Amino acid sequence: MNIEEIKNLLRDISQFEILDIIDNSEAHSKHQGVKHSSSSLTHIEVIVINHSNLRKLDIHRNIYQKLNTKIRDGLHSIEIKILDA
Repeated sequence: MNIEEIKNLLRDISQFEILDIIDNSEAHSKHQGVKHSSSSLTHIEVIVINHSNLRKLDIHRNIYQKLNTKIRDGLHSIEIKILDA
């Protein structure tokens, strides 16, 4: 799993704009929950602009739904920063 796969999975979201997806795995590599992970991509940060005034919960649900398979593959943490338009 790599950051490009994550970007591809989130590419077709139209309800809000994804500004950036950042790999923060290295900063968390010593965390107990990922020490024995087979994936090198364990922590990401997703920065979005909320043009449609969606509820934060709906944005989180949408992202987690799209990344469900990657979570099962070892993606441990998704930090979502939501900026208002």
